[in-house]
Amino acid sequence: MRLDNSIQATSPNEPFLTKMPSLNPAKALGIVKSIATSLLVLLAFVSGAANAVSVDAHPNLQKIVDELVAEGIYTKAELVDVVAQATIQEKILDAMKNPAESKFTWGKYRKLFMKSDRIEAGAQFWREHEQDLFRAEQEYGVPAEMIVAIIGVESKFGRYKGSHKVIDSLVSLVVDFPRRSAFFAGELKHFLVLVKENDFLIDEVMGSYAGAMGYPQFIASSYRHYAVDFSADGVTDLINQPSDAIGSIANYFVENGWKRDEPVTSEGFSSVPAAIVDLANRKRVVKYTAQELRRLGGPVSELVPDEEKLNVLWLNAEEEVNNPQRSGLYTVRAGDTVCEIAESQNVSCRALMALNKIDSHGKIYRGQQLKLPADAKTSRSGKEADNSKWKVNSKQLARVGSPTIDQYFFPHENFYVITRYNQSVLYAMAVFELSKAIRDEHQRAQSVTGSD
Repeated sequence: MRLDNSIQATSPNEPFLTKMPSLNPAKALGIVKSIATSLLVLLAFVSGAANAVSVDAHPNLQKIVDELVAEGIYTKAELVDVVAQATIQEKILDAMKNPAESKFTWGKYRKLFMKSDRIEAGAQFWREHEQDLFRAEQEYGVPAEMIVAIIGVESKFGRYKGSHKVIDSLVSLVVDFPRRSAFFAGELKHFLVLVKENDFLIDEVMGSYAGAMGYPQFIASSYRHYAVDFSADGVTDLINQPSDAIGSIANYFVENGWKRDEPVTSEGFSSVPAAIVDLANRKRVVKYTAQELRRLGGPVSELVPDEEKLNVLWLNAEEEVNNPQRSGLYTVRAGDTVCEIAESQNVSCRALMALNKIDSHGKIYRGQQLKLPADAKTSRSGKEADNSKWKVNSKQLARVGSPTIDQYFFPHENFYVITRYNQSVLYAMAVFELSKAIRDEHQRAQSVTGSD
């Protein structure tokens, strides 16, 4: 085998490097490394081709392709190529299954955002964009501090806009996150249209693990429906233009029901009458009139009109997430169902529902702490009376002491407008509290400047 003009292997059984008297060993090692690297690149290419996402294998993807081709927005070849180049990211799927809202108490979640550096950065952002924030408040009726707080929670004032390719996020979630595959299929379609409408380079648009983008972290459908060119420069740019983000957030709130000059929520109360405790829920609607709540002993401000509707919200202000095995509690995570939780704890689904007053539809929410029957995770003995695999004796329903720090709030409709940005009540409360802290810091800084 001729290798070059001076080097020739003499025997297939002799080491190659020993037959290269004129080749520097370091150079020889470099050749070997180069060959190895080339092989790895080739293997990666072959592996990538083998693992490429196929439109034909996924009905949700095929539906998007068919619709966009029929609408004349893309050719089929373009879309097949786009999808094939997307990479399924396990870390995206893991993040979607375990968001902070599903793992933390209110006390723990609050600490993520109520930090001095974020509050001071919010006041600084306000100073830098004072005219845009003032104009947005005047035009839309959304307080400047609320807009700033949203940007602070979502992207830390534009510093962290996401590290995932949006196309990777959305394709991963359509293909490998069945519970919300249909939703993300819709977002993928919106994203592909958004790319065409704005001349984005699809491979360069970065965002969150859920495909949210820019200063306000709008998902694609929100970007297309609510984004406004607040800077009036002819381009609606939420990724690089904070002015557009400010106006778009205000527009989003108004389009989702924000009421100008109306309150968001009451302060938190550590103790309320038992009749009020029984009304506490996580539904994202106002249900009770102020008059009804006052009649039951609720500490609702007299400034709230009798006929105005509020809700009763309970949050756990404990900063540490309790160990369910020690405390007799289970914190609901994304995707959990009541009977799956019961089975994992070796208790009756019916008993778990009764103990936690869960309705017949089994409605629970992420972050909810369920009380567990006294013998959860212990071995059962004795014959099941009704042959139910989850049946437990009524003595197991002993009251479990809750190690929580209770806080009760009376949210107004504006509070639930915030949850239309993110469905978690923890998120809404974090935005509200951060907005107050940023407003106070902004006013403090203004007073200091004015006194100089």
